[in-house]
Amino acid sequence: MSKSEFQSVAVVLLPVLHSQAVTSCKAFLPANAGLLVQSDELTARYAESAARERIAAGDILARMLANDLPVPMAGTAILPFVEGMVPAMLADGIDAKTCEAANNIWTALSPLPPENIAATLGAILVAASKDKPETAETEADQAKRPFDDFAVCPYVATLEAKRS
Repeated sequence: MSKSEFQSVAVVLLPVLHSQAVTSCKAFLPANAGLLVQSDELTARYAESAARERIAAGDILARMLANDLPVPMAGTAILPFVEGMVPAMLADGIDAKTCEAANNIWTALSPLPPENIAATLGAILVAASKDKPETAETEADQAKRPFDDFAVCPYVATLEAKRS
């Protein structure tokens, strides 16, 4: 997956990621936590950007999942399934420590445009996937590290000049 492809998919998933983080973390965070206080505003802002990227993200997911599907599906059909699966995957295993980290990350990144948040999440996932232990792990240990095989083409964050 290229950086731009990841960004497209991540921007589309930001509203469901954020919404699930808010829902799951209400029990663990104080009422004035940044994640909770800004939730409606951020979800609305993320939804606007997600709407612009839906077709591209759906096509990317359709291409990536083509070999895993019993029949070919259009991106517009695959995307709702992915958006439905992500909250369930995130809700499993959320605890106070995870919510504290999520709150700190979302609160710090909230002023950024969704595209920048998506790029930052990509960089975090790539860094986390490289943090593998050097010793052999059991299958149970590997299951606890779902991002070990996450891959985005290597890149160095650069600033792109806007053409006017």
